[in-house]
Amino acid sequence: MKNTLSIYLFSVVLLLSIAPSSFAKKNKKNKQDNSSSSTTVTTKKDLELQALFIEGMQAYILGNSQDAITKFNEVLRRDAKNDAALYELSKIAFEAGNMDKSIEFAQNAIKLNPNNEFYYQYLAEAKGEKKDFIGAAKVYENVIQLKPKEYDYYYDWAYMLTKAEKYKDAIEVYDLLEQKTGVQEEVIFQKQPLYIKLGNIEDAVKDIEKLVKLYPSDTRYIALAGELYLSNKMYEKALQTYNRIIAKEPNNADALLAIADIYKQKGDNKTHDEYLIKVFNNPNIDIDTKIMAFIPYIERMAKDSSMRNEVMLMADKLVEAHPNDVKATTARADVLYNSNKKRDAQNEYVKAIHLGADIPNTVWIQLYILDTELEDYDKLIEHTKEGIQKNPNDPFGYFYNAIAQQQKKNNKEASNAILQAFATQQKSTSNPIYTPQLKLQMLILLGDVSFELKDYTRCDSSYEAALEIDPNNATVLNNYAYYLSERDDRLEKAERMSKKSNLLVDNNSAFLDTYAWIMYKMKNYTEALTWIEQAMEFPDAQERAELLTHYGDILFKVGQVDKAVLQWEKALQRGGDKIALELKIKNQKIN
Repeated sequence: MKNTLSIYLFSVVLLLSIAPSSFAKKNKKNKQDNSSSSTTVTTKKDLELQALFIEGMQAYILGNSQDAITKFNEVLRRDAKNDAALYELSKIAFEAGNMDKSIEFAQNAIKLNPNNEFYYQYLAEAKGEKKDFIGAAKVYENVIQLKPKEYDYYYDWAYMLTKAEKYKDAIEVYDLLEQKTGVQEEVIFQKQPLYIKLGNIEDAVKDIEKLVKLYPSDTRYIALAGELYLSNKMYEKALQTYNRIIAKEPNNADALLAIADIYKQKGDNKTHDEYLIKVFNNPNIDIDTKIMAFIPYIERMAKDSSMRNEVMLMADKLVEAHPNDVKATTARADVLYNSNKKRDAQNEYVKAIHLGADIPNTVWIQLYILDTELEDYDKLIEHTKEGIQKNPNDPFGYFYNAIAQQQKKNNKEASNAILQAFATQQKSTSNPIYTPQLKLQMLILLGDVSFELKDYTRCDSSYEAALEIDPNNATVLNNYAYYLSERDDRLEKAERMSKKSNLLVDNNSAFLDTYAWIMYKMKNYTEALTWIEQAMEFPDAQERAELLTHYGDILFKVGQVDKAVLQWEKALQRGGDKIALELKIKNQKIN
């Protein structure tokens, strides 16, 4: 381990050795010495003062600020003109949030030693923290007079002026910096939002034109000018600017799409469509460029449904130009999906996965998700089997296959799919796709189907493993607790887990029902009734046969037979266990 403290203390001693005359007093020149040199004599008092200062620095480094303050104040008591101690006190006050004291100490240090640039920094920052941005800007202006070639201070100066909403003054500071450094992209970009706030779009463009002149072959800067005009609805100037790009690069997709957008804003839909076709039908523009230009349109369409026809036209032309490219077909599928045409999207994704051998996993996963949303579990089984065959190391194929099998009540097949996924993972331990969250979901699913298969050992081990990943996962706690209660097994453990799940998640009817059912199993029927009635206050509970059945059973145990029968009848209407419920209703009791 590095001895960091020793390094810090060495740095302190080194700084002291080169510091201004806070700790050393110069003797007058020897009258007999005609040279320009002078001697420095360090007295015992100086050494004691240096030692005290070092103790203060050591206390500060170790986090003992109060002790450091005491040491530095003692230094000042012995030497009221010790600017270094004042600086350290300014720093400590700043870090403690006492800006007034920080300013006071810094100002006093500067009075004693106005040539130390570092003393100004805490003064400026403390003034900034107090919202005195003009005062902070003035401090940086003074620093620059000391250090005109320290360019970072110009940014600090301009920043404080910007915070003070002195945008014109801030621009002038950046211009001053530009005079010293020449035209720099960073400086130009810092000025852009200031010009915009002042409404000086033409001045902003003039500034960008400096970069255009400096880098004539880079059309990005011309595009920036075009964006400025376009975002401020200066359409004619935007059009002229983007046409400058087309003159240099006739196949520039971004510029062509920007021109298309300009014509749309002007209400000229015919010309707008012509420019879209120029992009997506153009064989000289590669598919990746088209896709990168296309993605923002899909994102905008998700927020603005009026763009669907426009984006669909782009997608159609993209597929027309690249009929056998998975990227084009997937892009069209994405548009259909975001247009809520999910069946059409499903067909398009199926086309995409059959366009080649090397299909990205993301396409397969999107198809699995879409099958699940459509509740098309037969297709999901078909697609996941095909996906597993082509991508045997992809866990999502197994996971979604298990989901589909579970929904089809094929619990054995679901269990096998998850177990196969875990076996695949063990063979390829470096697979980063097996995230803790994915493992957690797979374990929950394995626990669920194992319970249905009456494989209680695997059910419990799955949930125990899930709790190791996330001990505060409310779903895991609830499900595990419920399965234990159904088996009348370890009810005290089930009660603790169920109570914790209800503390973690409020107002969940299923979680409330679980706790009620555990109370029922523990023969605490009054408490069970309290919890089930809380669950039944939620509308979803009135549609769930299992909860209605539990409610009826609990009501029966507390002697409210008529109400119990009513709940059993509701459960029967909502698809509950027909044989068991009809028997309860007929006999008006629990067998």
